[in-house]
Formats: sequence, C-alpha cells, structure tokens
Amino acid sequence: MANVRFPARADVSRHLKAYPVSSRRIYLAFAGFYFAQFAVLGIYVPFFPLYLKSLGLDGPRIGILMALAPVSRFLFPAFWGIWADRGGHRRRLAVFSLAGSAAAFVFLFRIHAFVPLSAVLFAYGFLLVPAIPLVEGMVQEEVERHRFAYGEVRLWGSLGFILSTLAYGRILDRHPPDWILPGILGFSLLNLAPALALPAGSPAGSHPRRSLRREVRRGGVIRFLVGSTLMQASHGAYYAYFSLYLDRRGFPRAAIGGLWTLAVVAEVVVMLASGPWMKRAGSSRLLAFSFAAAILRWLLLARSARMPVLLAAQVLHAFSFGLFHVCAVSHTHRLFPPALRSSGQSLFSSLTYGLGNLCGFLGSAALIGELGIRPLFMISAAVAFGGLLLALPPRPLRAEPA
Repeated sequence: MANVRFPARADVSRHLKAYPVSSRRIYLAFAGFYFAQFAVLGIYVPFFPLYLKSLGLDGPRIGILMALAPVSRFLFPAFWGIWADRGGHRRRLAVFSLAGSAAAFVFLFRIHAFVPLSAVLFAYGFLLVPAIPLVEGMVQEEVERHRFAYGEVRLWGSLGFILSTLAYGRILDRHPPDWILPGILGFSLLNLAPALALPAGSPAGSHPRRSLRREVRRGGVIRFLVGSTLMQASHGAYYAYFSLYLDRRGFPRAAIGGLWTLAVVAEVVVMLASGPWMKRAGSSRLLAFSFAAAILRWLLLARSARMPVLLAAQVLHAFSFGLFHVCAVSHTHRLFPPALRSSGQSLFSSLTYGLGNLCGFLGSAALIGELGIRPLFMISAAVAFGGLLLALPPRPLRAEPA
C-alpha cells in the first residue's frame, strides 16, 4: 500500500501543456491550493484523534472535539458565501480564511485542557470554513469556461492527502503524537502562496440579484441538500473512530496511514475518470451509485476487521466520497444562478460537510460507549440508505442552466 505511484514529472508537464498559458497558471494556482489544503486534512483527519488521545482524553470527548470544526462549518458558511456574492472579494476572503485559521491553530501548541481546546478548535473552524466553498465556486466558473475539468484539478487535493498521510504514518511510528501539530501548521502556512495566485472571480454586481431563500425552495433542492447531509453524516463513525479502532486492534500506525492512503488513491483514479462518466451517465445516476457504494462500505466494516475486508471498504471510498463529491459539487453549481454561486456552494458545504459531519461525530460520540464501533457502522449504512431515498427522488432534479 505504501508504494504509491505519484504522477511523474514528464506526465505532469504533458498534462499542463494541454492548456494555454493563462489557463495553466490558473490550473497551477488551484492545484496548489487543493494540494496544501488536503495535505492538512491528511494529517488532521486520521491522526489528530491520536494526538487528542495522547492528552489523556477519552473517546466521547475526542468525538466532541472532532465535531467542533463541523459545528463552525455548519453555522457560518452561509454568512461567508453571502458576503462573497455581494462584495465580490472571494480571493481576499479565501486568503483571510487561511491566514486566520493558521493563527488560531498556533494556540494548540500551548493548550491541553478540554475546555480551552474546545474554544480554539471552534475558532479554527470558524475561520477556515469559507476557504474551500469559495474556491469550489471559482473552480466551477473556470470549468464552465472549458479551461479544465473539475476532477483534473481536484485530484491534487487527494494527492496532497496521500502524501501527508503516508509521511505521517511513518513519522508517528518513530516520534510522539506532538509532531502532528507542526505538520498541520506547516501545510496551512504553505497554502497562502497558491491562494494569493487564485483568480478574483466574477465581480459583485455582474449578475442580476436573486433571492437565496426562493432558490433553495425551488424544485428538489431541499431534498438534494438533506440527502447529501445524510450521506456525509454516515461517514462520522469512520472519520472519528476508524484510526482508533485499528490502533486498538494492534495495527501499526504505518498500516493505518496506508489504509487511509489506499482510499484516497482510489479516489484519485475515480476523479480522473469522473468527467467522461458524468457525460455518459449523468450526475443523478452516479450519485445513486455513490450512495449504494457507501451502504456497502459501512456494511463491510460492520462485518469484519480482516485485512481483505478493510482493503475492499477503503477502495469503496473512491465512490462514497470521491465520485459523490465531484457529482454533488457540479450539481450544486448548476442548481444555483450565477449571482448565488458562492452562496450555493457555501450552503452545500454548510449542510453536507458541516451539519452532516456534526451529526455524524456527535451521534457516534453518544453511541460509541454503549454500542462499540461495529454497530455504529450498521447505523451508518442505514443513514446512507436514508440519504439515497431523499437525494434521488423518482424524477431527476432539474438544474438551472448556467
């Protein structure tokens, strides 16, 4: 699993030469942003719970602390998105988000008690939440201009996740969990460089004003958003407790990092293929397939912790997250008019990755002591099935053309 083949320099060069110079610069800026941002997550998601455990915190408190960033991601993105749509300063807001969240994260080097940790992680989440949805909106604008396909640039985020997860799996087999914090902060600061090179996006007032409330009520938008929220909520037990579960069963940390890496390698492959798939099958069918993959994935993890089962479940991440994310972000972009694109992506992020993660983390934290991890995965499968029924009604959702 550790022998991951990253794109060779010649392959990357040929890929970039397919674009004009102006598009190439934009592509590199977005690729750099995604790479650094998801390199942060490649350390934070699988290993930050291990750092919290090293502070003497128990399972429920770790679940609560891991839920605080999603609390912020649920409460505040709509505020940031509306501000971006009305003010038009999306690049400045993205840079402010990255710089402010890095500054907040510095306090974790000195704080070890549960209550102050809660306050810092809440502030960290508040400041970080606008960056990704703002950039997602800018990327979709460039996709509409046919500069590149979304999956081709978003995959650099997956590669960043792979690199940092592999590296830290090996680092933490030799060094204490304290090394987790410098890695997260280092990649956070590194991300400021590509963020400053991002395009400014459409200026404020370039499109007619529209009512966000009315657009949300249109057609099956609410059903889609609620279904997407349930999809992400079904991942809560996995994100909060998968690493701890494997650690208790005696898996070395390099193997834990390798399993996380396998999931993201599979995700990269699917993202590369997602463009042609969407043209042939359409987003609704692919979303249905991604929900089915999530249900199967959680059922496998509920059944066994043997390595073949773990490998199969991690490969399914390519569809339960990778394919789902590509289709859902593109679908959200089409559902909202140009004047509300930042608001639409922020609302999708707020509900799916904010409320969804929040419900998943808090629900898992409440049930882990009573049920254990395997029954939690059975519940995750049921939640994903509910999301499938809601997100994909019998008639396909009608998306407003750009």
